[in-house]
Amino acid sequence: MSYARGTIAALVDAVVPGTPGAEGVQADGALDIDLDETVETAFNELQEAPEGPVRSLGYETMPFAPVLALLLDIGALELVLRREREESLRSPKDAYAGGPFSRLGPEDRMRAVRLLEADGLFPALDERYPDVPFGIVAYLMQGAMFITAMAAYSDWGDDTERPQGWRQADYPGPAEGYAVHMGYEVEEFVENDYGGGDGAEEDDTDDGATAMAADGGDDSDPEAWFDDRSRSADEAGDAEGGADR
Repeated sequence: MSYARGTIAALVDAVVPGTPGAEGVQADGALDIDLDETVETAFNELQEAPEGPVRSLGYETMPFAPVLALLLDIGALELVLRREREESLRSPKDAYAGGPFSRLGPEDRMRAVRLLEADGLFPALDERYPDVPFGIVAYLMQGAMFITAMAAYSDWGDDTERPQGWRQADYPGPAEGYAVHMGYEVEEFVENDYGGGDGAEEDDTDDGATAMAADGGDDSDPEAWFDDRSRSADEAGDAEGGADR
């Protein structure tokens, strides 16, 4: 077990605790479906690594899971130093790491997350120094809570035949599909070409084509016909001008 995995295990266990034997509430907890591994993988694949030192170490994505674990321990220390802890410290579970966050009670772990997200040192620094990316801390905390909850109650984080979210909601699972409305049954279908009330087809003959045909021109080449008409008009104009002179 890595430091990141063990610290994330303490987080997801507080967000989705198991309550075996309690009817009508959460039966399987996050650790029962290996949600710590799912969240760790999700954080390590959250963002592609830019060219630079991280890439040179062989990472294709940013290793945010260790960063998340370190921040959780910092939040736990801040909670203790503020004397806002309401539960006694305890020995970590076997699945947990040995850091301060893992030694907090489950409700105190949520208080530590709240400090990191909104009420503690990092949010205050973010307000005082907006040009420094302290806001990434709140972003990671919000992402941790969202990913944990979504993975716990969907088939994304639980690849069993019937994920725990399905069982808790009595969701029967996807169906093959059902017949949908496909029209109305009629005895006879009557064609309608929408050509007019009396069935007569409208005359779509173009006025220009009619003029060409009446003038003896070739309506297959409209451009040549118009050139001929223009030339005839010019010649007629020249003739009238000569007569006036």
